[in-house]
Amino acid sequence: MKKLKIIFAIIIINGYANSQTISVTLSTPSIPFQDSDLGAMAFDDIDNDGDKDLLITGIGSGNPVKTTLYLNDGSGNFTEATGTAFVNVNNSAVGFAHVNNDNFIDLYITGASDGGRSSNLYINNGNGTFSITTSPFPVSADGSFAFEDIDNDDDKDVIITGTGGISGVGVAFTKLYTNNGSGIFSEVLSTPFDQLRLSSVVFIDAENDGDKDIILSGKDSNDNNLTKLYINNGIGVFTVSSSTSFAGISDGDLAVADSDNDGDMDVIVNGGSSQGGITKLYTNNGSGVFTEVTTTPFIGTQVGAAEFADFDNDGDKDVIVLGAGLGAAICKIYQNQGNNTFIESNDLIGSYLTCIAIADIDNDTDLDFITGGTHIVNPTHTPYLYLNNLNSPLDVFDFHNRINVSYFPNPAEDFVNFKTTNITEKITVFNILGEVVLTNVVNDQNYKIDVSMLSPGSYFIKLENKGQIQTIKLLKS
Repeated sequence: MKKLKIIFAIIIINGYANSQTISVTLSTPSIPFQDSDLGAMAFDDIDNDGDKDLLITGIGSGNPVKTTLYLNDGSGNFTEATGTAFVNVNNSAVGFAHVNNDNFIDLYITGASDGGRSSNLYINNGNGTFSITTSPFPVSADGSFAFEDIDNDDDKDVIITGTGGISGVGVAFTKLYTNNGSGIFSEVLSTPFDQLRLSSVVFIDAENDGDKDIILSGKDSNDNNLTKLYINNGIGVFTVSSSTSFAGISDGDLAVADSDNDGDMDVIVNGGSSQGGITKLYTNNGSGVFTEVTTTPFIGTQVGAAEFADFDNDGDKDVIVLGAGLGAAICKIYQNQGNNTFIESNDLIGSYLTCIAIADIDNDTDLDFITGGTHIVNPTHTPYLYLNNLNSPLDVFDFHNRINVSYFPNPAEDFVNFKTTNITEKITVFNILGEVVLTNVVNDQNYKIDVSMLSPGSYFIKLENKGQIQTIKLLKS
């Protein structure tokens, strides 16, 4: 085992640490996706078959407002699901979450519909179909939401921001709801949050204390742009942080990841500010104090998006930025060279009033993505799907006599489920340094492993059975 560890480490150091070129290809789906201007997108496995399905909302020139679910066949080919109960929306936000702990992913959608602003929680029926359920959530558009366990009771709570009211001008709001574990939500009163529209929200463990804090951005009741960090005391009670000042934005995006691999969560703030469109990176000192990195090459955008993603599978987070900037529509990928040194690596078809979703859609262990909004080329409102062309150096383990495996979810938080065509005898998990962090004797075709004790980051999983070997990559969230 020691010899294997050394060989594996050499492969990682020589092949993986030297960043590969990020290469993506624009893919034309066999069935065109709906228009997604003023829309939202999200990937998740809605039918528990081990691949990422796709939800899109939005509108196009001369086209109706729509909400469409597309089912993935496991190879990145999508077909439109029929018989869905979704309200058609734009100016929207969408997100998947397990709200009733039944092992099937549920769905929440807000946005503007023909009947005015709307807010609908959809429960997965267990077969990949959804039914609207009653919830106390306010109608909303021009906003955002995020699910997370704020009070450490092992269920998903939710914070919602946006413009409320069925019709008319509406009123900005920010509301927090706790979950009783069965998908029944109750509003938390007397929260310290600013009431925001044109807003974004993200959870972050800012202080590395094991509970989830919140960053909010948007326009407040005085029409000011703001971005604030709210610290969780561990039981879901929040206070405004006085130790960090982020640039105030609205109509933008927030992204969280460990960008410098130092074990704490850093932040990107992207959107419209008093200085115009910005994209700023802030690093965390480990205690929830953030400092702007002023040397990044990121272009500033408005009505756009920014996300972290490891597109080159080298163990650090690259950045993609979209939106309106410098008189043009933008879509750029910046490759992380390590220690928060970024270079522009890809200049793709730009869009504004945009959205993005990222996932490995074809189960080849690299991250693909789809962008929506208003593009600068025809078709101007149709989503653009990009496939990652990465050739992983882990293929050195991928012999002709390999184990065929599907696994989900990825990224994973607690457990990873595996299905293999033949029995797997043994499974070994390595960190990016080639160190063994977990070993399981399996002797089964269908099994799961517990990764809850692993720190967030990239890992490599080796499956073995009588000369058959397969190595895959796992992202631990």
